[in-house]
Amino acid sequence: MPEPAVSVPKRKRTPLVPVLVGFALAVPYYFIFDLHPDGAFDLLSLVLAFTGGIYYGVALREGSRRRLIGETLAGGALTVMAALALWWTPLWLAVGFAAHGLWNLAHHTGAVKHGIRHWFPPMHAAWEWAIAAMVVYFTW
Repeated sequence: MPEPAVSVPKRKRTPLVPVLVGFALAVPYYFIFDLHPDGAFDLLSLVLAFTGGIYYGVALREGSRRRLIGETLAGGALTVMAALALWWTPLWLAVGFAAHGLWNLAHHTGAVKHGIRHWFPPMHAAWEWAIAAMVVYFTW
């Protein structure tokens, strides 16, 4: 008689490696800030605005009216924060990146449905929070 199949428990995925990768990817920005702070703020403003722009594409792809409105508002908010960082104070970058890091955690915990790989939200959140910390550090 054949032995009954034993189910192997799924290994719980830890976000430690993606988080460490996210922090490591933020390290070069420290040197960019150190060498050319104004250029670093400009570059990060572009990154935040492009991040906001991605939301418009996601909204069009998803198709539902509710998702279209939500993604458009979120993308618009990131784009406005990027513009405010250029025109008013770079601290808006810290606000934008920190807020988007929280949004990434909402994706990681399953509070928001998405079609991205499981490792991306914690990696991106770690990168964004490291960048937000650097912006605050180099602004003051």
